[in-house]
Amino acid sequence: MQIDTPVFLRLAEKAKSLCFFDIEASGLRGDYNSVLVVSIKPYGSKPITFSVKQVGNDQKVVRDAKECLESFDAWCGYYSKGFDRPMLDTRLLKWGQKPIEKRPHIDMYYTLKSNLLTARRSQGHLLSWLDTPESKMTVGADVWASMSTNFDKNMKLMIERCESDCAGLESLYERTKHLIRDINR
Repeated sequence: MQIDTPVFLRLAEKAKSLCFFDIEASGLRGDYNSVLVVSIKPYGSKPITFSVKQVGNDQKVVRDAKECLESFDAWCGYYSKGFDRPMLDTRLLKWGQKPIEKRPHIDMYYTLKSNLLTARRSQGHLLSWLDTPESKMTVGADVWASMSTNFDKNMKLMIERCESDCAGLESLYERTKHLIRDINR
């Protein structure tokens, strides 16, 4: 039996089995960089956040994030098929863990890229253009560059940004979910 996408989304929302997720990492490649923060926001609820105590030591964070993500029936991210999920899987491999089990995975970047004709495709631009209640939090280059030397102060900003991205993602989803036609793993 096959279920229509809008029906599946309504069921996942009602069951609180849909989550929004985002990560912050020390860089773009899992062999040279590591995960700093993972936020997972159940639909309509507050985010669950996992963060490292030291840059490079993300073993517990990625393992806990994997377990949390696998407790949901569907995920939603922004460029999460291109970065967040592969980065988590790369870091899990580093620590001898299996990759995250597949689930229906909505990537709003690809959904909106194929359905809208906007000048920019960033989550921040779309949130602003659609005048959603949430906006994209920016973090300056100096914060990223000084993660190791100013860890406690900068980690608070990274956690705030990650949770903010999940809230923005949920707002973006609410405004554009009618454009979601298929959900792939």
